[in-house]
Amino acid sequence: MVAKKRSSHSKSSKSSDSILILTGEHSGDLLGGDLLGELKLLKPDFSYYGIGGDSMKAHGFESLEDIEALSVIGFSEAIKKYSFLKKVLFRIVEEAKFRNTKLAILIDYPGFNLRLAAELKKIGIPSVFYVSPQIWAWKFKRIFFIKEHIELMLTLFRFEESIYKEYGVNAKFVGHPLVKRIPEKLKKESPLPSGLPHTDEGFVVGLLPGSRTGEITKLLDPILGTAVLLHRYISSQGKKIVFLLPNINSKQETFIKQKLDEIKMEEPSIQIHYVWDGSLKVMNASDLLLIASGTATLEGLYFEKPMVILYKVSLFTYFIGSLLMKSKFIGLANILSGQEVCRELTQNECQPKYIFEEAKNILDHSEFRNKMIRLLKETKERELGTNNGGKLAAKEISHFIDSLNDKESHEDKP
Repeated sequence: MVAKKRSSHSKSSKSSDSILILTGEHSGDLLGGDLLGELKLLKPDFSYYGIGGDSMKAHGFESLEDIEALSVIGFSEAIKKYSFLKKVLFRIVEEAKFRNTKLAILIDYPGFNLRLAAELKKIGIPSVFYVSPQIWAWKFKRIFFIKEHIELMLTLFRFEESIYKEYGVNAKFVGHPLVKRIPEKLKKESPLPSGLPHTDEGFVVGLLPGSRTGEITKLLDPILGTAVLLHRYISSQGKKIVFLLPNINSKQETFIKQKLDEIKMEEPSIQIHYVWDGSLKVMNASDLLLIASGTATLEGLYFEKPMVILYKVSLFTYFIGSLLMKSKFIGLANILSGQEVCRELTQNECQPKYIFEEAKNILDHSEFRNKMIRLLKETKERELGTNNGGKLAAKEISHFIDSLNDKESHEDKP
């Protein structure tokens, strides 16, 4: 149920300028928290309100709705929540009218936020969009809607800025937040097992079947099957190989450990270490990653690690995705590189014998492995930016506000 509109507005609150910020996801709340911390230093005289979570509230942000209520996963849930989300949208528009809103900063959550931007434009409130929708992957025609309704697009990847500028959209690249967050999270993760081999002794291979239940159930068997083949092959050469398997899905922990027990029964000498909530340390320590496609490949890119990217879903999902996908690659590391730097194995190719051949090729040939690392490093440096994305975003928004003020001053002159 939509929270009732407060009746505590005062004339003083109405007379002060406000900035509306809205996100409907926790990832957006983290971005919003970083942004607010910097923006309030540059523009302390504004009040900030909208919808956000704990990271934004920590900076004095007034959230009009519980961010959890906006969370939507899947098409069917979106239909169920349509009426509720529509009420929230128009309540936000009414609030924006009342509060002398200077502009709106819309963070990700494109299905809702792009429509909100159109409604806000009708009442003369410009919108800044932070985190581009993945138009390069699907729904490219959104770029024309964005050109009409968004005054400034802040992108996480450099190539996105180029796409927008080609179509006449005012866009600025500010960098990806993981560049800042990964070093911070690394410090908090538990230490890895001791005795991992050095490069001249052998290899460390990270096994990352994903965090979602669907990913784990589909990818764990082929990944563990590959580990057995790699163990036999590397051991036959008199070298050591150790596998690290991180997990953050507590509901799948029993399933994963049962699978590990089965593998160790089959291959008693294999070393596979289960690691709770330590995926970043696993990546950092590994020579090779067998990894589910998705955000994790972006983290692999950050660490400049050779990867075999795996993707396996239901036939229906794969069919629908193939119709909608604009990009010819699945892993973000390859999408950003513009080429298949890391081999992608999908559906029927996602089998131990195929994964093993690619992994063996990477481990056997240092020249091939080093070329992959070099290309990943170049992509990382070009596309991800530095560790001050929130600061750069705040500066761009501050400049945008100044340009609005200049425009208003010019219009007020006789």
